[in-house]
Amino acid sequence: MIFYVAMILFLANFALGVLVQFRIVDTKPFRWLHHALFFAVFASAAVAASVGFLQDAPYRWALLPVLALFFVLPRVRAGTPGHAALASGAMILYITGFVWML
Repeated sequence: MIFYVAMILFLANFALGVLVQFRIVDTKPFRWLHHALFFAVFASAAVAASVGFLQDAPYRWALLPVLALFFVLPRVRAGTPGHAALASGAMILYITGFVWML
């Protein structure tokens, strides 16, 4: 269950980032939202990975590199190809974890 919560939070933040990047949504009045959501994403991924290892869940191995990407992501300027590549890499890993759950 916690993996699904972590994945949904990530998808919400990913979608928000894409919408901002394509200027469909303007978050300037509430720029903190993306940052607060990212904190929730990082925390939920860490909890999901921990629970995954305690329960031998198959998704646990996909979340370890996600945590590494999340550690690096804030250090790469938003709106750059590097930021998009890191977020897309995390998306691929979440999809991998989801498939392993099936």
